[in-house]
Amino acid sequence: MTIALALASLLAAPQSPIAGLGAALALERQGRPQDALVALGALRPPAGPEGAALQGRVLYEQARITDEDLKDPIGASRLYAAYVAAFPRGPYAGLARDRADYIARNGRPPEALAEYEDVLRAFSRGDLGGSLARMETLAEKYPGFPLRARACFWIANVLRQQERYDEAEHWLGVIVQGAPGSRDAHRAELAIAQLESGRDHFAAALAIDRRFLDSPDPLARELARNQLEFTLEARTFRRLFWLGLLVAGGLLVGLAVGIVRRRARLLPLPFELRLYGPIAVLFSLLTVYESRRVGGAVSAIFASGALLLLLNGAYLRAAAVRGLRRWLHLLAAAGAAAGIAYCVVYSTNLTELVVDTIEQGADR
Repeated sequence: MTIALALASLLAAPQSPIAGLGAALALERQGRPQDALVALGALRPPAGPEGAALQGRVLYEQARITDEDLKDPIGASRLYAAYVAAFPRGPYAGLARDRADYIARNGRPPEALAEYEDVLRAFSRGDLGGSLARMETLAEKYPGFPLRARACFWIANVLRQQERYDEAEHWLGVIVQGAPGSRDAHRAELAIAQLESGRDHFAAALAIDRRFLDSPDPLARELARNQLEFTLEARTFRRLFWLGLLVAGGLLVGLAVGIVRRRARLLPLPFELRLYGPIAVLFSLLTVYESRRVGGAVSAIFASGALLLLLNGAYLRAAAVRGLRRWLHLLAAAGAAAGIAYCVVYSTNLTELVVDTIEQGADR
């Protein structure tokens, strides 16, 4: 039924062959390899050089998906051989030849597949450390295992979540070295760019992203465009962090210096702080009850805001700022408050949560 629905939806809505290829590979990523194979088989690339290149890509993807589905090694070997025969100088000819040779020599190592599936089951039960070590051993012991790239991606993702970025980059590099020029290698290199971006190595990340913008592979170009957007967004967020830190830190230091020079007293507490304090404490406690991480960020914002109000009130009393200067000062204080809030949100890795909440609402 699902195969029929996939084929019907593919034929019902006219779309370009490249879009059809993307839709078919999306089915594979959803864990529906058979539906993906049906969708690939229904594609009809146009005549001409571009159509021939697309036809070769479709044939290779059929072979790869059949290979990784682990149910029909003979069929996968035949598809690889058909690709090599039709496109002996194609971009995937070397990979196809190697996989066909490996299947002919080794077939399927059943112990590798059994170990792979057992590791995933152990991980789902909460055995994080043991699962990671076993998956690393599996990837090293069976270099020809058809799911090796998937295993390496899994390892890299777990290591990234543990903030072990150098090790994660190593395993992504294993994919690139093991199958250069393949779709998995493209994904791995762009994942490396994402890691570099996360460590503020924006120049290295942008170099990788822009290199794939000119790739002959349309899907690699699409991934590169998305990754480039992510990198530029991350760089903007980082620059805003330093700007916010500069504005907030500059004003707080300026207020402190002004208070010391005028020998101003911090007491009595400003009216704004007496009004703001109880509300801030109550809201912080409620937020911590819901989420420690978000509550910690909210508490840090309120504490920094209280310090800003205290210093600002003492400075305004001592300096007797009036007229336009007072309005400019209040505007600077508002900018500092916004800078404090942003710096706390950014440093606690809540930027995307806040942006999504603003764009989609609290009930997203």
